Amino acid sequence: MTSRGESRSLIDTFDALAAAQTRPRAHAPRLPFVIIACIVALIAGLFVALVVEQRQVQREAISRDVDAAARQLGMRLDAMGEALLALALELSDTASPRDRFKLRADELLVTKRELVRLQYVDGAGRVLAQVDGAPVFGGPTPVSPALEVALAHARASGGVLFEHVPDAAAQLAIIAAVPSGRGEALVARVDAGVFLLRVVAPEILDRYRLALMVGDHALASTSASLGAGDEALRYETTISPLPRNVRLLAFAYRVDAPLLRDALVWVVAGLAAAVIVALASLARYTTRQLRLDRALLAETALRRAMEDSLAIGFRVLDMDGVIRYVNRAFCRMSGWPAAALVGRKAPFPYWAPEDVERNTRALEVMLQGGASADAVEVAVLRPDGSRFDSQMHSSPLVDASGQQIGWMTSMTDVTEQRRVRLELAAAHERFKTVLESLDAAVSVVAPERGELLFANRSYRERFGASAAGHQRLQAGLRQRDSGELFDAASERWFDVRTRTIQWPDESRAGQADDTSGARLQIASDITLRKAAEEMARQQQEKVHFTARLTTLGEMASSLAHELNQPLAAITNYSEGTLARLRAGKLPAAELEHALAKLAQQAQRAAGIIRRIREFVKRSEPRRQPTPAARIVEDAIAFAQIEADKKNIAIVSRIDPELPPLDVDPILIEQVLLNLLKNALDSMERASVRRIDVEVAAAGDGEAEVRVIDRGTGIAAEHLPHLFKPFFSTKPDGMGMGLSICRSIVEFHHGRMLIEPNPEPTGGAVVRFTLPLALHPEPELSRP
Repeated sequence: MTSRGESRSLIDTFDALAAAQTRPRAHAPRLPFVIIACIVALIAGLFVALVVEQRQVQREAISRDVDAAARQLGMRLDAMGEALLALALELSDTASPRDRFKLRADELLVTKRELVRLQYVDGAGRVLAQVDGAPVFGGPTPVSPALEVALAHARASGGVLFEHVPDAAAQLAIIAAVPSGRGEALVARVDAGVFLLRVVAPEILDRYRLALMVGDHALASTSASLGAGDEALRYETTISPLPRNVRLLAFAYRVDAPLLRDALVWVVAGLAAAVIVALASLARYTTRQLRLDRALLAETALRRAMEDSLAIGFRVLDMDGVIRYVNRAFCRMSGWPAAALVGRKAPFPYWAPEDVERNTRALEVMLQGGASADAVEVAVLRPDGSRFDSQMHSSPLVDASGQQIGWMTSMTDVTEQRRVRLELAAAHERFKTVLESLDAAVSVVAPERGELLFANRSYRERFGASAAGHQRLQAGLRQRDSGELFDAASERWFDVRTRTIQWPDESRAGQADDTSGARLQIASDITLRKAAEEMARQQQEKVHFTARLTTLGEMASSLAHELNQPLAAITNYSEGTLARLRAGKLPAAELEHALAKLAQQAQRAAGIIRRIREFVKRSEPRRQPTPAARIVEDAIAFAQIEADKKNIAIVSRIDPELPPLDVDPILIEQVLLNLLKNALDSMERASVRRIDVEVAAAGDGEAEVRVIDRGTGIAAEHLPHLFKPFFSTKPDGMGMGLSICRSIVEFHHGRMLIEPNPEPTGGAVVRFTLPLALHPEPELSRP
């Protein structure tokens, strides 16, 4: 069971949903804090950028200024070197070099205050003359041994050398050789401190602390403390023409950065802009939140409307089994109002009395977590006492945190579905009963597996419970959908009809296409019908034979007259030939002519007898390729005897390109003879005494035969009855001729029609169709 707090949570949820006007506000937006953090980062970045920029400007300034100071110092040294070189040239040209040296040395010391001593030395390094900027007691100072190497280089090169004086830490030495040929030289000493202060521009001295460095040793400096400047801003460079080990080092003085004062303005402006952006962001956020609230309210209303318009009823139970919500469809289907259901525990008022115990047990199982995934059918009782069958499906109701807070049940009215299901089951039983009572063998087989899917009682009685009989008949059809077959195993004839159908496949249950192809076969036993047809065929053949005999009986006198003519001619030719032979007056040529006439008349009589014998010969109907001209000629030969008596001409017109007919020639000859005989009988008093027999192609592998007479014709009221047995327009007719003719034509899959002759002479036109032999075989020779 669940706690009271969970039930209260579900109640509160539905109460809040019913009374909600706005969606609860979300937590405070993070965007303003992000903007403030960005502002802080922007300010810090601004300060760093300002410092870096200032440092870069100072580095460029110190390098520029120190390089300018180095150039100034170098130019000053070059000027002092040129002055010494000019003095050396003067000393080489004068007779009293010492006096000249002292005079000019005093002038140089006055003009160049950084010079502290000038010495005139000979080739051995002895001081010949010396002039000092300050009084020196004790006489001339010897040349430092460290400068002897420099003196030698100066004498060798004949130029000016600049060196550091090791014995005087704050002095530089300028050496110029005298071109007198005696190895004499001038040595000037420069005070490095004075040199820096007097030569470097005052504005540079105001910004930087300068020092002349020899290695790591400071030779001279513009400030007493060399490291008092900004250690981060230092710059050093060489001074031409001094040696490379002598460098000019500079440190920048610390100064107030004006950019830092300007940065405060930027910070204030940035903060103001940040406030504006933050306010705009908050305004945008508020507007968006209101828009979202309206959208959510609209969505809630739409979902409520959709829920109320559903045909499926919804019921919500809390964890104690109390109904907390029902939608409009549930109330409409059950007939109970929401007030009568919400807050109720089991048994619910819509339960049928006889189902209360069963439904209570099922509800307890569901509340304990044993709800089935399958839907259950429940009888719902309405307040008016009526009932309907419903299908209910229950599932856990889970909140946003994933905790179950109740049960959701959907209810669907399945009364109609159940009725349809019962009707379908009853219809299935009726259908099965009908199939079982059929005399035809009905079977369904899966072609791929060869499995018998269905077989009715007749099939099981004739072929057993296997698919062997089905497959045996299918093989006999030879890919056809229907046909009549003789089953040797059962010694029965069957009329088989088959087709492909879709059969429910249990192996595909649940798939989109849960059917597979199967072969339905219906085999009707036609053994008795086949026997009756065979008997009818034999009787029909007897009728045809009798009709031919009757026709010959009617034409007996004409046939006798036809035979009498060749026989009389043979007798006359024979008697006349014998008489002339006895008289000995018969030449050989006349004898030959007489014998030829005898043979001709004998062949004529034999032809008449052959046609009669073939016409009355009793044989099985056999269709074979036969030229239409042969059939027409034989039929006309029989009718010509009577036609000659009545002075009626029979004219035949046969298409010379017509293929042979696929017919039984005797039966078709009988049809033509009957039609010619009827035409001759109707033309006793005709004005135009001619009968036309036409044979031409009619398309679709058929030929059309037309018999056209100019007789009395056929009355319109007699046309529907002409092909009925025993109907005749002749006083002495039997009424079987046209009936037999049409049955013979239909045996050849043809059609026979009789219509009035459209010519002014009147009469009738009889037309019938016969099949053509598409693959004609050689015609059998006549006996």
